[in-house]
Amino acid sequence: MNEADKKWLARHFGHRVLFDEPMSGHTTFGIGGPADALLTLKSEQQIEDLVKWARNNGHHLMIVGAGSNLLVRDGGIRGLVLKLSSLFETIEERTSATSNGSAMITAGAGVLVRKLGKYALDRRLAGLNFALGIPGTVGGALRMNAGAWGACMADITSSIAVLNKKGEIVTIGKEQLRFSYRRLDLEEGSVILRGRFELKRADRQSLRDEAIKMQRKRRSSQPLSFPSAGCIFRNSAGGVSAGELIDKAGLKGLRVGRAEISTKHSNFIVNRGGAKASDVLALIRQIRENVLSRFGIELEPEVTIVGEEAGSQKLL
Repeated sequence: MNEADKKWLARHFGHRVLFDEPMSGHTTFGIGGPADALLTLKSEQQIEDLVKWARNNGHHLMIVGAGSNLLVRDGGIRGLVLKLSSLFETIEERTSATSNGSAMITAGAGVLVRKLGKYALDRRLAGLNFALGIPGTVGGALRMNAGAWGACMADITSSIAVLNKKGEIVTIGKEQLRFSYRRLDLEEGSVILRGRFELKRADRQSLRDEAIKMQRKRRSSQPLSFPSAGCIFRNSAGGVSAGELIDKAGLKGLRVGRAEISTKHSNFIVNRGGAKASDVLALIRQIRENVLSRFGIELEPEVTIVGEEAGSQKLL
C-alpha cells in the first residue's frame, strides 16, 4: 500500500483506520502479524465507499468480526481489513403475524453471537441456545454456518442482507442461501451486513435448563482458560470426530514453541502465551500428517488461515 492510498484512507475515515495494525489484538487466538490497514466502520455508506475504492484500486478487502476461527500468519495481511461497529451491533425483534407464536429477530453483522443467544433466551425464544458458547459475531457465524449441539445458523436464518462487490445492498432469502457444513457460499467480495432469524416461543424454564446444561458441558470439555480459535479441524465424514482421531494418534499435549494441542480437547490448539502462527501451523502439519498416515483420513482445517509467512510469500 503506497502513501497516496494511506492518505486517501486517512482523509476519508480518520481515526477509524489504523495502519500496520497487529492482528494479534483482533483475534481470539491472540496471534497474527500486522494488517496494512484495519478499518472499523459504522455505516453502510462508509462500507460502500470503501468497497468501491478497494475494487477500483486493486486492494484486497477482508472482513473480520470478533476474530474467532481465524489464524493470521506472522507476516500479516496485505490489503484492507474491515471490522463493523455501531449500526451493525443492534438487535431488533418483530413478532410474526403467524399463529405459531414465532418471532423474527434482525441482528447486525457486528453483534456477538452469544449476545444474540442471550437476547433470545431472555425473551423465551428457542433456537439460539447453541450460540451461547460461540465467541464470534453474527456475520462470521453466518459465513461459517457456525453450530454446536446439533444445531447451526442455517436452521434459523430467514434472510441476510449483503453488500455485493458492485457496491449494491441486496437481500438474500432462505431459498437462495446455499448453506453447507461450516460454510455459506456467497459471491466473492460480498460483505454480510445483517441477518434475520425466525425463532419459536418456548417455555422459559426449559430453555434456561437447556442453556445451563450446554454451558456446563462446554466448560468441562473445552480449554477455555487459554486463547484459541476454537476447533482447528472439520469432523470427517466417517463418523469419528477430528478430536478423537488426534487423540488416538497420541498427539494430545504436543507443543511447538508456545502453541499446544490441548490436553482437554484434542481438536483445539491453544496459545500458552507468546505463540506464533508458525508454531500453530507446524502443529497443524504434524496432526494432518500423523492422522493421514495412521488412519488414511485427510483432516481439513475448520479454522480460516490468512496472511503471509514472516519474510516470505509462502502459504500453508
